[in-house]
Amino acid sequence: MTETRSEKAKAGSEEVAAYIAGLTAEMVRLARSDNLSDLTHLLQMPRMEALERANSGQDGESKRIA
Repeated sequence: MTETRSEKAKAGSEEVAAYIAGLTAEMVRLARSDNLSDLTHLLQMPRMEALERANSGQDGESKRIA
């Protein structure tokens, strides 16, 4: 079965979101290690959004991302 153009775009978007989730996870870790609580909190929001989008194509399958 071949993927449609929209399925490929969605898969690409999910990969980008997963990458962003990983980057923001590292930034959260850095901010937390220096006790930058406000920045830690602010960085959690885009990380959670990226995780949600990265996992949006899962059909009951769990994928762990940063």
